[in-house]
Amino acid sequence: MVLRTMSKRDKPQDAELVVAARALDSELVRFESLAEQLQKAPLESEKHLERASAMLNGLADLDEQLRLQVTALVGAISKVRDRQQAQAEIVHQRAQELQQRTEIFKNLLVRYGALGQSAGELNVRMQQFAQQRQTAQTAEENAALAEHFESLQVRMTEVADEAQGLARAGEEQSFHDVARQADSLRQQLLAARNKLALLQKRFSEDAG
Repeated sequence: MVLRTMSKRDKPQDAELVVAARALDSELVRFESLAEQLQKAPLESEKHLERASAMLNGLADLDEQLRLQVTALVGAISKVRDRQQAQAEIVHQRAQELQQRTEIFKNLLVRYGALGQSAGELNVRMQQFAQQRQTAQTAEENAALAEHFESLQVRMTEVADEAQGLARAGEEQSFHDVARQADSLRQQLLAARNKLALLQKRFSEDAG
């Protein structure tokens, strides 16, 4: 690979605004210098008068050039303003999108927090059910536990369905982390429900 140093030709082109400003400044310096010479020029001979007249004509030409340079600079400034306004509009739209996405994410988190709370409550109920299942002896206790079991199964299915809905919403909104967490919670709930069903089945078989 051949390496070379960057030359002046490799320098990126200056922005139009910078070029226009430099051109105007250069013409202004020339105008001021020639105006100063005219002010100091003697007017005591024909040669002096001719030289001063030539300076005056030169100043008229420079004045026209200055007018053109000012026009160019104003045009460049106008273009910069238009670019800035266009970028400002893009930033404004992005800010609105950010606000909307933030609200969506907050709502998803609220739903996930509610699911987590429901899952925690179900975990407590499952532990209570398992303890009561081990100590139940009478037919009345077993009947109450059967109702408790059915209620638990229904509630676990409901929460699992809510987790599935949240996972789907997360995917639709491209918040994949929330979707994965909600799906993981759904799988844990389904596994716990199956475990609870096996526990109930075993006790029923033992009771039979």
